[in-house]
Amino acid sequence: MNRQRMTVSAVAAVSVLSLSLAGCASGAGPAAEGGESTINYVIWDANALEPYKDVIAAFNEEHPEITVNIQALPWDQYWTKLQTQASSKTLPDVFWINEPNAGLYATNGALAAIDTAQGFDPANFPDASIQSYTFDDELYAAPTGYSTMGVWYNTDLFDRAGVDYPAEGWTQQDFVAAATAISDALGSEGVFGAAAAPWTGQETSYNTIYQSGGEVISADGTTSGYDDPGTIAGVKLWVDLAQAGVSPSVAQITDTPIPQYFTSGKLAMMWSGPWNANSLKDSEIADTVAVAPLPTGESDLVTTIQGGADAVSAYSENKEAAQTFQAFLGSKKAQELYGAAGLGIPAYNGVASSFTDAFPQWDLSLFSDQAEHAAPYPVSLNTAAWNTLENEYLSKAWSGELTVEEACTQLAAAMNEVLAAEKK
Repeated sequence: MNRQRMTVSAVAAVSVLSLSLAGCASGAGPAAEGGESTINYVIWDANALEPYKDVIAAFNEEHPEITVNIQALPWDQYWTKLQTQASSKTLPDVFWINEPNAGLYATNGALAAIDTAQGFDPANFPDASIQSYTFDDELYAAPTGYSTMGVWYNTDLFDRAGVDYPAEGWTQQDFVAAATAISDALGSEGVFGAAAAPWTGQETSYNTIYQSGGEVISADGTTSGYDDPGTIAGVKLWVDLAQAGVSPSVAQITDTPIPQYFTSGKLAMMWSGPWNANSLKDSEIADTVAVAPLPTGESDLVTTIQGGADAVSAYSENKEAAQTFQAFLGSKKAQELYGAAGLGIPAYNGVASSFTDAFPQWDLSLFSDQAEHAAPYPVSLNTAAWNTLENEYLSKAWSGELTVEEACTQLAAAMNEVLAAEKK
């Protein structure tokens, strides 16, 4: 799934906490006579529409009696609309869900627990992926794919700056040195060595936090980790780069997203996930793009890992058909189609090569290899509420209004208040 930003607005998430509003059932209407039915499937990535039509065609070879209508909504609209539909109990029959939102929807009765009788087998997936969507011992979504992070880099900019390419086993110090050297050599041309902003935690600071021995949130999701020395160090790495001019400013990244800096040849290194392969292979800099593992720090952990999943509405009038389709989406056949289309690393065990083989110009196996040294993506029941706090307080560190230690300590206190409220 092509998704960099895993956060959603706190307003939408908090609204979903109350799903008691009366409303009509979701979906495309009840099954027609003769067992035929139509279900709606909604996703957040327009680039996935055509590949998923192939998945639906394969599904219809086995189940011609079920018509699937697929729709893609822009990311910024997706969660707002989903929140409204959850409140009125008119959710799509099947839809994409992610880790920051799954707990909120599942524990408020909006998701149907998976019916393994339809053929979905949790044993075919990594345990971490299954646990991410399991609440009160019930599995509520079928994992689709997962992402770890890597470093996409522009070999031409490295060559022009006279800097060695990233190598396996390189360290945070090596990364900072390379980024700084490239900015020093090519900064007069508007080139930056690296890039991060307060809201790019998934791609940047979350990874350096875990590399440095810190944590964003405790393993049980009840306590902030932002006052941990390792966490502060992981954030400081990026703030220092920004304040030194090695990274574009927050204002610049607001105007020009990081991927645009990279594809325009103005950014030497972009920390991001495997989903970039599809767009980069057709970009103007395709011939000078390479990818390397993330650098290492003090911890054995190198990257965060996160993934999307397919959920079924608890309010669907065509629940059996929806769960039949959900089970197919979690099948080896569907996951291989997902990978071969370049949408991401399939979550189904043993089929990661369907994705990596689609891009022979790069060794994308590094993304799946890093999964062995990955920290779970940091979430709680209301992740969005403290994601908003992250942006609020870390922005003050980026701007210099607060030191990194002050910003992180204040963030931890505010975040702990939000987490305490989740227990009530």
